[in-house]
Amino acid sequence: MATTDQIGSANSAATAAGSVDLLIGIAGPVNTDELQSRTAASLSRLVAGGLRVAVASPVATTAEMASLPTQPAPNLQFLSYPLSPASIPPLPWLAVPAAYREIAHLAESTSARVCIILGQDLAALDGETVEALARPVLDGQALLSVPIYVSAKHEGLLNIGVLSPFIRALYGRQIHHPMAVDFALGGAMLSQLATETRRSQNNAVPCPIIDAAVAGMSIAQSHVKVRHERHDSVELSAVLTTLAGAVFEDAERNAAVWQRMRGSHPPTILGSPSAATIDGNEVDVRPLIESFKLGWRNLQEVWGLVLPPVTLLELKRLSLMPVEQFRMPDQVWAKIIYDFALAHRLRSIGRTHLLGALTPLYLAWVASYIGEIQSADATAGEERLDRLAKAYEESKPYFVSRWRWPDRFNP
Repeated sequence: MATTDQIGSANSAATAAGSVDLLIGIAGPVNTDELQSRTAASLSRLVAGGLRVAVASPVATTAEMASLPTQPAPNLQFLSYPLSPASIPPLPWLAVPAAYREIAHLAESTSARVCIILGQDLAALDGETVEALARPVLDGQALLSVPIYVSAKHEGLLNIGVLSPFIRALYGRQIHHPMAVDFALGGAMLSQLATETRRSQNNAVPCPIIDAAVAGMSIAQSHVKVRHERHDSVELSAVLTTLAGAVFEDAERNAAVWQRMRGSHPPTILGSPSAATIDGNEVDVRPLIESFKLGWRNLQEVWGLVLPPVTLLELKRLSLMPVEQFRMPDQVWAKIIYDFALAHRLRSIGRTHLLGALTPLYLAWVASYIGEIQSADATAGEERLDRLAKAYEESKPYFVSRWRWPDRFNP
């Protein structure tokens, strides 16, 4: 928890800042010298154009705050907000809810027209990206602006296979990267973010996309050339537990809203996509399939508590397929995710154990997906993702039915 001295210092900094057009909040600890040099080089054009810009980063002590230059250049200043060193993000690349909350409060204190929150690796701290995120909010096109990142064909598969289509089906917004660490917001969305992070408990992961969709607020997406640091050392089960668990919790909280929503629509998309990066060698899916088959041998009892008999029969069929023919139908995968979301709500088994049991099934989907798109070009890959997302939408009545009457399996 931040000390009284820390909080007072941050409030003093906000008061001294006055009003700004653009507040850029870095959602995690960062090297101060690197932040200053990157800011001066990246934001010179925005500042020269007359925008009043403030860049806020977290500090744990008043001494750290004092080391920040308050007015390094006309229309540019550095601010700080308190963040305890004990605040650990749920995953290395995410921010703790406290960082979002403090940045939102600082934006309100400075009457910022737009607040941009960026990941702590500073990959998105460049003038082009900042302007791309800020412009829809500055121009009144949206209250929330999110990026469409550049990615290789085999990257971001959890987003592709679970997060994006699940959120699209439930909340009716076709968002490429709904859990993006970089985003811009203004107006009512600032208050919404502060409220939601205040509500969050146990290091919950805020998702502004869901909050905006539930509130009926406008969203825009912008193509950016950002590639964030990879964190391959994090266990897949931990990533699934954190991110899938977060959207499942939101589904429970917002059930009265998403059950009434039908179909989906794309928000405003700005900019032109950059060429996708080229993957290296082809991916060997055999270890993924073996992990699934191991799960089939060891987790049938757990899966039987979550999945209906018809899905278990599909999984048995899948376990007998040769590698070359290994394919999981989209409808089967969508219903698996829906059934796990329901089990998460019902606490049929412990939530960590539940989402751990999802891991081999996710690897089976990854193997199926990679086997199908391995030789596909970018256009074919996009079409494939759209088909998957539509399968989630088409299966939503199944989810609604199971959610309302969880005691009976649907064939």
